[in-house]
Amino acid sequence: MSRPTKLQTTLSTQYKNFKIESQDETIDELVYESNTDINDLIDPEEFFAQYIAPRKPVKFVDYPLIGADGSRFDFEKFNSENILKTLNYDEDLQIEKKFQEGFGSGQPRVKFGLSKLIQLFKDGHDEYYLTTQYDFDDPDNIKEQDGEVKEEDDDEEEDDGDEQENDDEEDVDEDSEKINDEESDDKNEETKGVHIDVKFNADEEDFSDTSSIDMNDLHDDFVDSDEDSEEDNDVILDKELGITQTEVDQRIRELLQPPLTNLVKHPSILSIRPRIFSKLIPQQINLWVGASSSKTVSANEITLDLQDSATLGLGKSIPGEKRGTSSGLHHDHADNLYVLVSGMKRFTLFSPADASKLYTIGNIFKVFNSGIIDYVVNEFASDWKHIRDDGALVEEIIDRKLETSKGSEKVKLITELKALIKERNNVKKPSARLDPPNFSKIPPALLHIDEFPNEDTRAQLISFANEYFPGFLSLNKYEVSLTPGDMLYLPAGWFHEVSSFGESSSNDKSNIHIALNYWFMPPTTSSFEQCYEDDYWPEDWFRTEKCIQLCN
Repeated sequence: MSRPTKLQTTLSTQYKNFKIESQDETIDELVYESNTDINDLIDPEEFFAQYIAPRKPVKFVDYPLIGADGSRFDFEKFNSENILKTLNYDEDLQIEKKFQEGFGSGQPRVKFGLSKLIQLFKDGHDEYYLTTQYDFDDPDNIKEQDGEVKEEDDDEEEDDGDEQENDDEEDVDEDSEKINDEESDDKNEETKGVHIDVKFNADEEDFSDTSSIDMNDLHDDFVDSDEDSEEDNDVILDKELGITQTEVDQRIRELLQPPLTNLVKHPSILSIRPRIFSKLIPQQINLWVGASSSKTVSANEITLDLQDSATLGLGKSIPGEKRGTSSGLHHDHADNLYVLVSGMKRFTLFSPADASKLYTIGNIFKVFNSGIIDYVVNEFASDWKHIRDDGALVEEIIDRKLETSKGSEKVKLITELKALIKERNNVKKPSARLDPPNFSKIPPALLHIDEFPNEDTRAQLISFANEYFPGFLSLNKYEVSLTPGDMLYLPAGWFHEVSSFGESSSNDKSNIHIALNYWFMPPTTSSFEQCYEDDYWPEDWFRTEKCIQLCN
């Protein structure tokens, strides 16, 4: 493997919001006392001003999650004993398989049901993980279709990994009404077929614990695909808005990711929009289910191979008394409310202000003040689509504007759209599978050097980090531990590594860890009442709300 690249210094940053100022600083905590009246909890406007607007993480300690309708989230309904009954979901799911002692490396997934997964965990297996789902139409990323538990070493699994699929690469289809009548024949021929059918697809490559939507492979869930448009019998449920059954199904499935989908009819069990985030636009709600081995592991058992500079021979191994799994260090493209149901989680957090010293796979193009990070389209991010500071795809914004634009304005938009597509199509594709651009090259072990008991080992790691990741060890960071009933608010762009462990309570020997998380589109203003600069996300959410109403 090649050596890690040196510190990136050419990125553009607009980020002026909250950052960690010292090594001794600790994360804010909102603590719920048993005698606290629900009405005395921090109100949405105050929470927005203190944490959301300045992009400041905060931990909720044993804090109630209250829905917009006043309902209270019941953690017990989602533990390993009750979750199957709560969800009532018997379809197959896509399950990640452990690779290099961690998850989120873009390896092909397996497919089987939640009940089987829970049983495997109870039987002591720890090599699987339920994360965000995506369409089953991607055979390259589904492995072991029958869901059999097979013994397979990491090297073999890595060899089986296919290159990342590019759903919409050069995908210019016949749907060109948005750019036709008003241009000359030459213009029409030149732009024939340019229509952005961006799929809001949760490609597995950008998903590890807490990872958000893959910006390499999104589609907009209210734009009909070619297949949908060919369905003659699609029922129109709302004539005024033109909402069909297909759109309802797509939107609900994307918002409430399987196996949570059926809870759209049970808002008292799972509120879609928590009260404290009442002004942010929900993007998605996910369920995370994994297990940690009961086998203890000593840091002395981890063999260092400093010749393998990309991983130090560690993969995603982390030291500790109990074997845990690591997400790898990465950032996401949406605001995150992380809700821990069972097990233990340790988050290690870095501010977007330090992005240049966190050595992402992709080359950073811009860090917005919202924390959103945009990437250069090159061989390290060959399928990347540029995004705005609110997480919206630039290509989709242009595509939407084409619906109402005319004359010279339309020609300008077409030119911009063609340039973006050409940029992506002209990039040389990588010869091997890469982690997504928003993942760091820094091995998780370097985040936890102090946990290695051997002094010589620590010295080796420090020397290695200083040589190949200069500046990283001097960064200020938060270490945040969550136990059942805790929550974490993490603004978009905050880098984090998540170590997952089984339940530590002496009364519960379960190795299973379960969490839910809410994704919200990041605000771009400091106004509580109008936290988005335009109507792009509010209009999209209005349509989703109509679909929710049509389900009930």
